[in-house]
Amino acid sequence: MYCSKITKKGQTTIPAHYRRRYRLREGSTVVFKETDAGLVIEPVPDISDSAGSLAKFGNAREIIADLMKGRKESFR
Repeated sequence: MYCSKITKKGQTTIPAHYRRRYRLREGSTVVFKETDAGLVIEPVPDISDSAGSLAKFGNAREIIADLMKGRKESFR
């Protein structure tokens, strides 16, 4: 079991074991979900990794920008 304290700004450190296991790096995004079991933190896949597979649908930068805009709106 790993523990981490929360700072007065509400920040915490994800233990290195989990950062390596889930490939979390500076700039990675995580989502917080409430479940019956408690609070769950899940990594959000980096959509730019799949940009090549989106090329046939249009400009990758525009598609990613639209996806990020939708993601921000859904978390409001």
